[in-house]
Parts: sequence; C-alpha cells; structure tokens
Amino acid sequence: MPIGFAGIYHLVWFGLFLPWAAFRSGRKFETHPLPPRPRLFLSVVVQQVAFAALSLLVSWGENIPLFPPLNFRLGPLALGVGLLAVGFTLLGPRWRHAVEQQERRLHMCMPRTPRERWLWAGVSVAAGFGEEVTYRGVLFVLLARLLGGPLPAAIIASAVFGFSHILQGWKNAVIIGIVALVMHGLVIWSGSLYIAMAVHAIYDLVAGFTYGRLGERLGYPSQGIEVPAPGLARPAQ
Repeated sequence: MPIGFAGIYHLVWFGLFLPWAAFRSGRKFETHPLPPRPRLFLSVVVQQVAFAALSLLVSWGENIPLFPPLNFRLGPLALGVGLLAVGFTLLGPRWRHAVEQQERRLHMCMPRTPRERWLWAGVSVAAGFGEEVTYRGVLFVLLARLLGGPLPAAIIASAVFGFSHILQGWKNAVIIGIVALVMHGLVIWSGSLYIAMAVHAIYDLVAGFTYGRLGERLGYPSQGIEVPAPGLARPAQ
C-alpha cells in the first residue's frame, strides 16, 4: 500500500528527528545538572502518551490495524516469559555493576521514594504501550510497505529504537536494538502487540525498582551524580 502524508510524517519524526534529538540530549546530559526525578518521570509519561496518541492517529490515517481480537497462544506467551527470564538473568549483573560504578545515567531510572515508584510504574506502563505501538506497530508497518518486506523493516525499526535510547550509553543502545529485533519476532509470531506490551512494561518496572533497591544498598547518591569539576576524572562507564 502507498504511504500517505501522515505515514511520511511518522517516518521522519520517529525515524530521523527523535534519534537525532536523543543524541543531542545525550551529549547535554553529560554536562548539565540533573533534573528532579519526579519531574523527569512525569515528563516521560506525558511524552509517551503524546507519542502514542500521534502514532494511533497515524495508524488510523494509514489504515494500520493495531489491536486485533485477543487470541493468546501458548507458544508466544512462553516466548514472552522466556524473554523476561533471560533478560533478568543476563542483565541483572550489569545493573549491579552500573550502580557500583555510579553511572550518572541511572538517575533517570532509579526510583527511590514511594512517589517516585508510583511515577516509575506510570513510566513503565506508558513506555510499554506507547513504544510498542510506535515502533513495533506503526513504524514497522510503514517501513515494511516502503521496503517491500518485514525483515528489512524490522532491522531498521530496531536500529532506530536502539539509537533513540542512546542516552543510556552506546552499549545499552546496542543491547536495546537487539532486544527490539527479538520483540519484532514476538509480535509477528503472536499476531499482535499485546504480549510485547506486557513484556516491555514488566521489564521496565522490574529494572527500575531493582536499580532503586541497589542504589539504596550500595550508596548511590539519592540526588544522582553531579557533573565532575573540570580536570577531575569521571567514574568508569
């Protein structure tokens, strides 16, 4: 099917502009003061809701069905549970190492107070819904129409998704891109976004709460790591 103006706008916005904006934000993050976490979490929720609304409008304008009738099958469900188990097993030591190294980026995903935990739960749900709709749903279908097949579309959408998380560091962006590619396979196999949404939200929720507990146990500053003074060495990344 041909892509209309709404689809082109979506491709440019999420495929080009947002990755570029994430790259610029990542560079500023290294040298600017840290915002309070409640304000940061709330802004992420608002942003995710706005992006999801935009993607839903584009899906309607481009005739992209996103929410078929529920039809959970054992195979895709087992894959979703397996992805969570593998992710927690393999990445758990990386979470602890990052806290021990006092990586500055953890300020963005380390809820420490009851209020922050509630807000982080909102972030997790909003990201699980909004990012799956945007990247595994609308962007993927538009790229598949443009490129003529699902495989190149999944690869490009995964690369874009990973790069859009560059604020978390290059290594994490690569890992996120690889995980995104696996999630595309889950969506294609299951025939819907539902399981991927649940996996995404649960992973983010557990990762954030774990970072918070590790931060309390390992002495990570509650207000985050401030910008090092000129000439001082930064903690290892």
